[in-house]
Amino acid sequence: MRQLSLFPSELAPRSEPRVAVELDPQARPPRIHVVPDGASLVLASRLASLLREPVEVELTDNAWTMVSYRRVQGRLRFRLHHMFARAHEPVMRALAGFTGRNRRAHGRAIDEYVRQNRELIRPLTPRPQAPLAPRGRVHDLAEVYAGLNARYFDGSIRARIGWGRRGSGGRKRSIKMGVYFHDQKVIRIHPALDDTRVPRYFVEMVVFHEMLHQIHPPALDGAGRAPGRRRTCICCCGNAPETGKPALPRRRS
Repeated sequence: MRQLSLFPSELAPRSEPRVAVELDPQARPPRIHVVPDGASLVLASRLASLLREPVEVELTDNAWTMVSYRRVQGRLRFRLHHMFARAHEPVMRALAGFTGRNRRAHGRAIDEYVRQNRELIRPLTPRPQAPLAPRGRVHDLAEVYAGLNARYFDGSIRARIGWGRRGSGGRKRSIKMGVYFHDQKVIRIHPALDDTRVPRYFVEMVVFHEMLHQIHPPALDGAGRAPGRRRTCICCCGNAPETGKPALPRRRS
């Protein structure tokens, strides 16, 4: 099965339309609301004429995958967002070509059509907020955040904060000390900083940096989305070698 999603697959949701990726042919697609629309028969006929093979089309109201297809028992089965019910001939040719070798060029044409018809995509249902643990063994991030917010931002920052998950064992070449999720307004701090050898001023520096991203968000692309596959900002000062503990800047006296 191949699919063209509105967002690339990753942990969370999920940014720019991309060209299809190969999926397990045995994998069943997630449950998607089907739009009862007789236009599916018209689309199937148009695609069959272009591809010169039997085609079935199912129209959906999916908010995630815009185009997918797979071959089943000698038939090419498409699942298309209902926006394609009114697609003009160049888009139909792109859909047909998307099943061939030159998928990248045809995928770009489909991407552009999706951008032009974004108002037809239903909004995603907000996900429940993941629990955060701001209180650590040494540092309390909620206390750090509240102090910085009052001191430097007049309480204007609205975000949740917590420690990130501890990764699996093994040495790493670097760690990311902080990350800000723009769409969720969530700050996560690397748990390696929750240590007696890491002074409070250093934790404050990382938290302050992430809070700034709410005031200075990233530039939006043409579709009104923040760039990056997770719409996050990783603390640029946090890519430090991991030699047991983060490398700390020297505090001037």
